[in-house]
Formats: sequence, C-alpha cells, structure tokens
Amino acid sequence: MGPKSDETLAVNVRDSDDAILTNTLDDIITSWNSGAERLYGYAADEVLGKQISILLPTMFADEVNMIMATIRIGESVHNYETVRQHKDGHLIEVDLTVSPIRKQQGEVVGASTIARDITAQRQGERTWAGMMSYLAYHDPLTGLPNRLLFNDRFAQAFNAARRHRDKLAVVFVDIDNFKSVNDRLGHCVGDALLKAVANSLVACLRSNDTVSRHGGDEFVILLPEIRDINTASRAVQKIAAFVGAVHKIGEHELQVRASIGISVYPDHGQSKEVLLNKADAAMYRAKIGGGNRYEFAI
Repeated sequence: MGPKSDETLAVNVRDSDDAILTNTLDDIITSWNSGAERLYGYAADEVLGKQISILLPTMFADEVNMIMATIRIGESVHNYETVRQHKDGHLIEVDLTVSPIRKQQGEVVGASTIARDITAQRQGERTWAGMMSYLAYHDPLTGLPNRLLFNDRFAQAFNAARRHRDKLAVVFVDIDNFKSVNDRLGHCVGDALLKAVANSLVACLRSNDTVSRHGGDEFVILLPEIRDINTASRAVQKIAAFVGAVHKIGEHELQVRASIGISVYPDHGQSKEVLLNKADAAMYRAKIGGGNRYEFAI
C-alpha cells in the first residue's frame, strides 16, 4: 500500500460515522476518531493513553480480557453486541467488530475496534415487542384483559382457591339492547359506550378482580377470594348500579341496562369450563326474563 493509500485510509478512519479506535495488547487506547468522540463523548486527548476499560460499565469489567484473549491468538470478534458507557454515565448499546493489528511479520500487537450505536434500534425492538405482547393479552378497544389473559388469571385464582378452600365467582355481563345503540347512533357511539362501561366496571371492583372483554358487548369478570354467595351478590348489585348509570357519550346521554349471570366455585362447579358455561347460561336466563337483572347459576 502506497503513501497516498495510507493517507486516504487515515482520512476515512478519521471521518467515519462509526466509532473506530485502537488499543495495545495491554488495553491502552492508541487512536480515537471523530465517530468515537460522538459515540462516547470523550475528546481524543481525554482517552489516549488511558485503559480501554474507561468505556465499560462496571458489570462488564471482565469483557475486555475475554475479547483480548481472542485477539492475541490472531482471531477477530465480529458483530458482537454489548454495552458501553458514555462519558456522562448513560449506557450505550453497541455492535462491535474487533480485529487484531499485526506487524509486517504477522505478530499481533494490538486491536482495532469498530463500534456502531444500536441503542435506538434495540429500544425500538423492545417497544415493539412490548406492544405486541400487550395486544396479545388485551382488548384493543377497551384496553381490558382479553380471553387469553382472563384464562391465565382464572387458572391462578382457581388453583389458589382450591389450595386455601376459598370461593371465587365468575360473572357474565351483557349489555341489553346494545345493537339498537349501534343501529341508531352508529358504531363510533357504540364503541365509546363500551369503553365507558369498561371503565365503570373497573371502577366499581377491587384491584385483584379481573374485568375482561370477550367480544361484542359481553364482559366476563373474575372475583377471587370471596367469602360466600352473598359476597358475590353484593358485588353484582354494585356492578349493575355502575353499569346502569347514565353515560354521557358526546351529545348523547345513554341509560344502560345489563343482563348478568353468576356462578360460584365450588358451589356451581369444579372446573373453569363448567363455571363459565353456567354463568353464561344464567346470563341468558336473565336476558330472556326481560333483562336488567341478574341470575345465579343452577
């Protein structure tokens, strides 16, 4: 490689958007480009001659030793994702490529590291993964737990009830004449009403109760750790009062009524399927009986 090629390479390294630095085999930083200054926050004169460990968070202190062990035998470390520390203390997620530096005779005398900041990319991926996880377990309209999350919480509550010989209740709530709201006022008003009902249900229950939406205008509620059927009855009366309040949706004031069915473990069944089916059947009896009422399983 001639002088001009060497000069061109030096300029490319100096001005690269990636952080490029070199260090000796005993971990002393020997070169530092403008990309490294942007990534890590240190000017060259602050790090040249310093240990490369200045860039590592405390919990990653042993990492350089592992990398340099690979470099000393003449092998590169490609696309290695790890964490580095900015001058101001905040952590940076980086993709590293570390390669050995050799003398003309082939002897390894140090390492060259190219670092690329992937913090925003990884945070975006975590945010996306978190959003996907949330959507998998929650109803997109109301934000309530969906059928999948309800089943998970039911399993936990059911196992606890069997261990401690407690009772729990399953409550089906179906809004009476909801279709007429959609037909008269449109789906936007209908959706807003469902959100209002969802908020009312959450507001009137305990923090360890689960209010879920299973589709349409049907809500299913889990009441764990109840003393007896009378406790469930009082909870359902409260539910009916909150749901039955006048809900102001835009310019409309809507009076809501609901048909409600309740089953209690172990009185009405010994499994999730039986309890759900009996609560559902009780809700339909309430609806057939004219609605705006609640029925216990039989």
